[in-house]
Amino acid sequence: MNFILRRLSQWIRALPGKPGHRGIWLPTSPLDYAQRMRGVQCYHAELKPAPPVLAWALFSGLSSFTSMAILGIITKYGPAIKDNHLPFAIAPAGASAVLLYGVPSAPLSQPRNVFFGHLIAAITGTFMNQLFKNTPDSLHWLPGALAVGVAIALMGIANCYHPPAGATAYLAGFYSPDAVRVGWWYMMYPILPVAIIMITVALLFNNLARVYPVYWFTAVQMTPSMPIDEPKIRVTQDSEQRRQEESGGESRRSASPDEVSFVDDHIDNEGSADLVWMTARIHELEQELHELRAKQLRYEEARSHPSPSSAV
Repeated sequence: MNFILRRLSQWIRALPGKPGHRGIWLPTSPLDYAQRMRGVQCYHAELKPAPPVLAWALFSGLSSFTSMAILGIITKYGPAIKDNHLPFAIAPAGASAVLLYGVPSAPLSQPRNVFFGHLIAAITGTFMNQLFKNTPDSLHWLPGALAVGVAIALMGIANCYHPPAGATAYLAGFYSPDAVRVGWWYMMYPILPVAIIMITVALLFNNLARVYPVYWFTAVQMTPSMPIDEPKIRVTQDSEQRRQEESGGESRRSASPDEVSFVDDHIDNEGSADLVWMTARIHELEQELHELRAKQLRYEEARSHPSPSSAV
């Protein structure tokens, strides 16, 4: 109980209205809200860290409930769906909700990955279904396995991996009754409408507490200067040489090629606004520490070798 109360108090203290808070931050205006939907790469206002764990867990749960409720209501009360017993609330939607509303800054949660991942998987699964529809029972397992394998390969070529799309391909390839009933319409219905609804809900809800998406179509190289107006941080031979001069010629190990592009590579791989902020802050503190060390060395050198004028 004490743990729950402490978490709740932390969440309350993180609510909007407290300068410098690390929690939920509502848009300052309708224009700011709309600009957030353009993505982290186009958002130039101050980019704060992610909300506290408890606050974001409750918020993502509410977002997931809303999207699943919309799908369920459409399935229950949609005239065409109800009369013809068509599928709509499909299982892969629940898996996509975990990514879209739980970890929206992950590369696998971006709109391009969700939309094209499900589309590629639906086309591949339906193709395998139709290709092996007259297969004997002994090979009944083959189209589902091929659908998932080929879909993952195609998502890799298109650079739009989305794990729940594997279930989309498997449902169609493994002769799911709903997928068999709609045939080639499986990719147009229900896959695309469900993906569009979930992305729309993610845009409306996620941007109340952070910036979503990180990118829309192309994951261009992101540096700390893009979202938080910090100078691009990169370890180079020139900067190392300048630091050695400032520190009185102190010997330092040269950065390896992996270390040289540490910030850029990690930001490209993660696509995370939180990582951008933390990486920039770490390097800023390292620079301040190095400057203090250089001042200390100059001070110690001045004390050990006093000038003639001071000696007189």
